[in-house]
Formats: sequence, C-alpha cells, structure tokens
Amino acid sequence: MTINSLGALAVLTIRNPAEAARQLLTLKPGREVLWLAFALAVVLNCLVQLGINMAVPVVPQGQPSQVIESMPVVLLRSAGAMMLSIVAFFAIGRTIGGKASFDDLMVLTIWLQFLQIAGFVVMLLLSLTMPFLMMLTLFATAILSIYITLHFLNVAHQFGSLWKSFAVIVFSALVAVSFVLFLSPAGPV
Repeated sequence: MTINSLGALAVLTIRNPAEAARQLLTLKPGREVLWLAFALAVVLNCLVQLGINMAVPVVPQGQPSQVIESMPVVLLRSAGAMMLSIVAFFAIGRTIGGKASFDDLMVLTIWLQFLQIAGFVVMLLLSLTMPFLMMLTLFATAILSIYITLHFLNVAHQFGSLWKSFAVIVFSALVAVSFVLFLSPAGPV
C-alpha cells in the first residue's frame, strides 16, 4: 500500500465504513504483520497521549501540578485497552451469532486505532494553536469512531444489522469497565 492508497482508504472509511471494512478484510495480512501493526499503534497512541498530557495539563486550581504518567504505564494501558476491545468484540460478537475471526477484528481495530491517532494528532495541534477547538475535535472523533465501529463490526461479523453491532459495543464496554474496575487498586470498594 502507498501513502495515497492509505489516504484514499481513510477517506473511504469516513464516507463509507462498510466498504472500507470489506476492503480491509480482503487484505488478509499475516499474523506477524498484525502484531507489528498492533505494536506500532500502541506506541504511536502512547506518544500522542503523552504529547496531549504535556501540552494540555489538566490541573484544578489550587492543586499541585499533575505528575505525567510514565511511558511504560501508558504503553501497557494502551495495549491492554486495545487488546481487550478486540477480544470483547470477538467473544461477544460470536456469542450473538457473529462470524468474524480474531484476525479480522484485529485488522479493523488496528486500522481504526491508526485513524484515531491521526485525530488525536489534529487535536494536539489544535490544543497548541486553537485550544477552544480541542473539545469539539475530541467529541467529533469519538462520535466518528463509534459510527465506524458499528459498520466495521456489522461487516466483520456478517450481522446484517447495525443494532447487533451496537449491542456488541455496549456489552463490550460493560465488560471492559468491569474488568478495569476489578484490576484498579483505587477502584470502588
């Protein structure tokens, strides 16, 4: 793939996510490529998150300055969240009749992650130049991500219904939140 074809695929993903999903699923990259792309997405996500944290520190008035999280913590959290999403989309989708393979969901999730990273880079640049647009960009990125994920899951699992995709997203979120709270030492008692 060339930079131009990646750009065209990114535009297609926004305009017609179902068709983009079909094209991505025909690529059938090897397992090594998937894991390398997964690692690259995790590292880039970590760098962008640290950049945003350094550029836009969120410190309440009267509080000492925020301690920026270390890179290993952000890397582990990024990798864990991404892998948990893939596993939840796979398991819950299969439970309600989906047909996607783990590799299919990995391809689609990694591609979506790269698009989200691009959105976060735009958000980082906006936070440095026009901070008032940062929240609008964050909101738009989140809505667009959900819209794309609905279509990606629908195509991958061959549901034929965006409602089933929506159910997979909701149940995956419930599983993820429960798991994170369970593992969090500062979680609710």
